[in-house]
Amino acid sequence: MPPTPPGKWPNSARAAVSFTIDNMGEAADLNRGLWPSSQPTGSHYSVKKILPRFLSLLREKGIPATYFVESWNLDVYPEAVLGVVREGHEVAWHGWQHEAWSSLGEEEERGNFERSFGAIEGFVAEGRGRGVVGRYRGFRPPGGVVHGERTLQMCKRYGLQYISPAGEDAAVVDVSGGGDTIVVLPFKWRTVDAFYYMEAFSGLREEKGEGSSEVQSPETLARCYIGEIEKAVESGGYVSTLFHPFLTDGPERVRAMEIVMEFMVRKREEGEIWLARCCDVADYIQQHPGVVGRDPKWDNTSWR
Repeated sequence: MPPTPPGKWPNSARAAVSFTIDNMGEAADLNRGLWPSSQPTGSHYSVKKILPRFLSLLREKGIPATYFVESWNLDVYPEAVLGVVREGHEVAWHGWQHEAWSSLGEEEERGNFERSFGAIEGFVAEGRGRGVVGRYRGFRPPGGVVHGERTLQMCKRYGLQYISPAGEDAAVVDVSGGGDTIVVLPFKWRTVDAFYYMEAFSGLREEKGEGSSEVQSPETLARCYIGEIEKAVESGGYVSTLFHPFLTDGPERVRAMEIVMEFMVRKREEGEIWLARCCDVADYIQQHPGVVGRDPKWDNTSWR
């Protein structure tokens, strides 16, 4: 049998994998009107109790991560944001307060960019993030769907290097009629923990043909995540795994995440995957655009 040819990613790895985290604190609940008006903000259990566990496991296993954080959190949880970056992880943008991106009109979308990027600029300028937190380099639209060229042009206007919507394949896509490009590092619904754990995703589970409408087990999540990483190794592609702190709230779910982490580490040690932050993958693709195609296979399905 002929030897397996070297991969196209750094260190001849056969696939690129990013460990990503979404949502901080109560931002999404506030946006949806689910947060009790009588309850103060700034002490959400997922920030105070679960995020430290995430960071501990990532440190223990030597895994770099990208955390897509709503800009609202810069004023509410500044130390949590700084703590993520001080651990060597990337903080990327996830809207102002986890707005359903696909429902935003043009003026709403523009205003969200302005407010969010004003917040990060202020955060750095005030000194809280100086030397630690830089400007945003990437954007994951809440809900996974963007407004085509309109959103991509706004991303370039604000200096973003990459975007992480729902899709199938990493790609370099044209912006402004080919006058510019942006890297697309998509997530798949099959590697989103909410897809397995939340009742609200039952319709999407049925639509995707991924199990039943019933909430799925942590064991199912771990098996499916590992399967997607194996597929990426076979195809020479990219995959992003996605975890939400507020959903990783019990020992079985924490253990499922740890199993996925351990698989990633083993595959890295075997030289099969390059485990990297999204910004580092985007850097590499910009320097070596031939490693990916031009079609991310956008996924415009929605869970609500």
